[in-house]
Amino acid sequence: MKRFGILVGTFALLVTGWASAQSVDEGLLNSVAYKPLPAGFAITVRPMDDSDENLVLQERIEGELKAQGYSVSGDGALILTFETRDVVGAWNDAGQRSVLEFQYKSEEGIGGDKENLRLNLFDSAKGGVFNEGRAHGTSIVTRSQYRIDATIDDRRNGERLWQAWATASLQQSDGPTLTQSMVPAMVGSLGKTVRRQTFELP
Repeated sequence: MKRFGILVGTFALLVTGWASAQSVDEGLLNSVAYKPLPAGFAITVRPMDDSDENLVLQERIEGELKAQGYSVSGDGALILTFETRDVVGAWNDAGQRSVLEFQYKSEEGIGGDKENLRLNLFDSAKGGVFNEGRAHGTSIVTRSQYRIDATIDDRRNGERLWQAWATASLQQSDGPTLTQSMVPAMVGSLGKTVRRQTFELP
C-alpha cells in the first residue's frame, strides 16, 4: 500500500506540473525580414477581404502601429496587407470513458479484511482526481486554431520587405478576440526575423 501511495503521489505531481505549465495561453510567431524597412515612411493597412471582422482588425492593427511609433496613412509608401484564417477544432461526443486508472487489491490480512483502493485520474463518466465527470458529453480532441498572415510591400517598386504569421489556439475567448490579441506581438516584429517565438495572450 505504501509503495502504491508513493507511485500515485509522484504521478500526481508530474501531471500537476504539466497542467500548470500549460495554464498560460500562448501564441506562436514567425516573421522574415527580406529588406530593412525604410525609415520615415507611412504604412497603409489593407485587409485581403473587407469583412466586418477584418475591418475591426484593421483598426486594431492601425492603433497598435501608432502605439509603437509608426506613422499610418491611407496612401503610405509601405503597404501592410493581412488576412486571417481559422481551422475548426475536432470534438468527440463520447459516453463512458476511463483514460487512466490505478487499482490496488490485496488478499485477506491478519484482521480478515480485504483492502481495495482504486484511484481514477481521468474519467468522463464517474469523475476523477482531475475532472468532475459526466455521464455523457462532448470532449475537445483538438482546439480551433486562428492565424494572421501579414506582409509589407514597398508601393514604389513592389518589393516584398517583410512577412509574418502568428497562430494561437482558441481557449476561453472567441475567435475575433483571439485574433486581435495576436496583433501586438506581430506589430512588434515588424522589420525583424523571428523564428517560432512564443508570446503570451491576455
